[in-house]
Amino acid sequence: MNRYRALMKETWWLWLIFLVGGTAMAFVSPVFWLSIPICIFTFFWFAFVRYDEDGNFKGS
Repeated sequence: MNRYRALMKETWWLWLIFLVGGTAMAFVSPVFWLSIPICIFTFFWFAFVRYDEDGNFKGS
């Protein structure tokens, strides 16, 4: 759980832009509703790959 908190702490504004932008574009074309589950999956993937279980950045 700490890895998700660490990612959210550092990039909350980016995920907000993605979700608001995808939702706004969904009113133009319904295909953009797919951006919401894509954002959720991507968030969990980046948290799993880039942070350890204690919420520390793994680096390269």
